[in-house]
Amino acid sequence: MTRRPWALIYPLLSAAMFRTESAAAGVWETDPVIGAAAEYSTNPALLYVPHSSETDGAVLIDAPTTYHADDESLSIQPSLRFANRSGYSSLTSDYEHLTAAGELDTELGALTATGEIARDSSLYSTYALNGSAGVRRDTTSADAGWTHAFTERLGFSWDINSSRVIYDQPSTFATLSDYHYTSASPTLSWSADERTVLKLLAGVGFYDSTDRQTKSVNSNAQIGVVRQLTELWTLTASVGYSRETNSVSTDEYVPVYIGPFLIGFEQEFVHLTSTESGTVFSASLSRKGELLSMTASASRSVVPTGFAFLATQTTYAIGFDYPRTERWKFDGGVQRTTSREPEELGTIIDDSYLSYSLSAAWLVTEKWTLRLQASKVAARYSPPDVNVASTGVSLQLTRKFNPVKWQ
Repeated sequence: MTRRPWALIYPLLSAAMFRTESAAAGVWETDPVIGAAAEYSTNPALLYVPHSSETDGAVLIDAPTTYHADDESLSIQPSLRFANRSGYSSLTSDYEHLTAAGELDTELGALTATGEIARDSSLYSTYALNGSAGVRRDTTSADAGWTHAFTERLGFSWDINSSRVIYDQPSTFATLSDYHYTSASPTLSWSADERTVLKLLAGVGFYDSTDRQTKSVNSNAQIGVVRQLTELWTLTASVGYSRETNSVSTDEYVPVYIGPFLIGFEQEFVHLTSTESGTVFSASLSRKGELLSMTASASRSVVPTGFAFLATQTTYAIGFDYPRTERWKFDGGVQRTTSREPEELGTIIDDSYLSYSLSAAWLVTEKWTLRLQASKVAARYSPPDVNVASTGVSLQLTRKFNPVKWQ
């Protein structure tokens, strides 16, 4: 990790600590959790070459620390995983995350700020060339949000996010681009009645690769609705139009002629642009019962993925959560994601992922929890068509400690 990412979190922590010192009404509390995990996978790195199954182990450490006062709160969430295999070429690789989030509530709204630094692995790489699904990914991000209620029915929210992603990959087959991405999303909401909320949503995003050769500018506008169908069922949906402009700036050598004779080449700056447009949407149908909760969702959005430009990503998912008793809990789901990745040369890479998961958690004691999970991940990349898959089983044992309060 570099020291620079701390610049995103330090101002938030300093401001929060200053406020807590002056207020002296809140309490700091830490809830430490440690765990051990063992995983068996038939193809943990999603290799498109001869491979063998692996059994891996890891130690998990979480120490979320929170502060609460009358109208403000702050959370600091470190999360670490130390695996028995070094590197980031596997789905079971190491990771280190640190997130700080603060919230200041007012009578008519709230102001939030979040900063994060993370090191983990990416699922995007040169599968057909080097066969490896994971490369190290360093991420720094900052987010600020504001919500305000003008009246009992009319409300407004604004969210601004900025992130920087750096990949560590072989220079011989480098396909991922380090990038900086900034987006802003305002939303205007109107409560039509007790069960219906209408929304106007907009967004703009700026994507810039580190070498500054490729850029994308995306904007979208949507209309949405949140409808409480019954006491158990809720529908959330939005649909709209998205427009994306991609540009490439590079130096090319063009031939120079005198008459019919080629006398050499001259360096020339070339700037090319292209425009794409389409429909974006988001929809979810959820049911929250006393025990069983289910959610089905579908979405299409324009997101950064590490290729030359912004990608269009479509996701369909269904999941459930079932706390059968006070000690037994079951959950699972199915998700399919397709992604269209434009490249500098005008080609399109189509990726798709299909994942299944089913898990059971047993509260052995008040402090100890045992979790068993079975999963399968299938991926397809083109061109050329490449199909890989991995099936795995994991066992995780975690222990919660008594909260530590800091006055």
